[in-house]
Amino acid sequence: MSGPLPEPTPAAERSGCPVASVTTLKLEDGRALCVRRWPGTGDPVVLLHGLLDSSEGWNHLSELPRERIAFDLPGFGHSDAPARGSLAGYARDILAGLDMLGVERFNLVGHSLGGGIAAALAEMVPDRVGAVVLLAPVGFGRIHLAEAVSLPGVRHLIQSALPLALSSRLAVTAAYLTVVSNGLLPERAIVDRVTGRGGKLVAGAREGTRAAAEAGRSQDAFHRRGIAYDGPVFAIWGDQDRLVPSSHRAGVKAALPQAHVDVWSGMGHHPIRERFEDLIAIIERAAGAADRRAQRRLLPRVA
Repeated sequence: MSGPLPEPTPAAERSGCPVASVTTLKLEDGRALCVRRWPGTGDPVVLLHGLLDSSEGWNHLSELPRERIAFDLPGFGHSDAPARGSLAGYARDILAGLDMLGVERFNLVGHSLGGGIAAALAEMVPDRVGAVVLLAPVGFGRIHLAEAVSLPGVRHLIQSALPLALSSRLAVTAAYLTVVSNGLLPERAIVDRVTGRGGKLVAGAREGTRAAAEAGRSQDAFHRRGIAYDGPVFAIWGDQDRLVPSSHRAGVKAALPQAHVDVWSGMGHHPIRERFEDLIAIIERAAGAADRRAQRRLLPRVA
C-alpha cells in the first residue's frame, strides 16, 4: 500500500529542478518508509543518506539525467524507526521498498551510514545492482566515536541531551562546522531539517549509531571478509573527515578489491555540500560503467 505525503519540496521548486513525487510505503510489519522519486532515464540511482539527514538531502542532484530514488532511512525523515538498527536490517527495508516500487535493476549511492547500507544491499542482490558509489561509508573499520556513544551510561546521557541539542540551530550549526564539513557552514535547509524534527530524531540516531558501531567491530564486518559483489565500485573519502576516517579505505579494498578508491583533499564528511560537481561526475562515471557492463553481458559469446 502507498499514498502521497502532503509535503512540498521547496528547494527543488525554487531551483527549477524537477519536483520529486513523495510516497509513503508500508512495510510488512506496518512501519512507514518514505521515498522521493525524480523522473529520468536509464536504470535509477538509489540514494541512501547519512545519520540525521533524510531523502531531502539529495534534492540538489538535478544535473543527473537518470531517475533518482531517495529513501528516508528508517528512523529519519518521515520513515518509522527500525526495531533494531543494523546494516542488514536497513538494507532489507530498502529492498522491500524497491520491490514495492517495481524497481528491478538500479545503481546505489550511499553516504556514511547509507554507504554501509548500500554495501549490504549490493551483497543481498548483486545481480540487480549495476554499480555502487560509497561516500565515506561505515562498516569498513571501527568507528570509536560511535562505539563510545553506544556505551550504556554514555548512551543514556546523550539520549537525554539530544532532543534539546537537535532543536538548537546554534548547536546543530556548531556540530556541522566542527565535525562534518571541515569548517564550511551548513546550508539553511540542512539546519531546518534537523532542528525542525528535533527530538523525533533521537530513536533514529540511537539505532543508526548502534548499527555503525556494530558494523565496524563485528567479527563479520566487511573489512574482515570479502563482499559478494563483483560490479563497479567507487569509494570516496575526504582527507579531513572526522567521522569516518579515510584510513578505512583499506577496508574497502580488502572487501571489494575491484573498488576505485579516492581521497579528496580538503574535504570533510559531506561531499554533497563540499565537492558537489565532483560528486556528480563520480555518480555519472559509475552509472556509465554499469551500463557498459550490462551491454557486455548481452553480447553473444564466441565459441
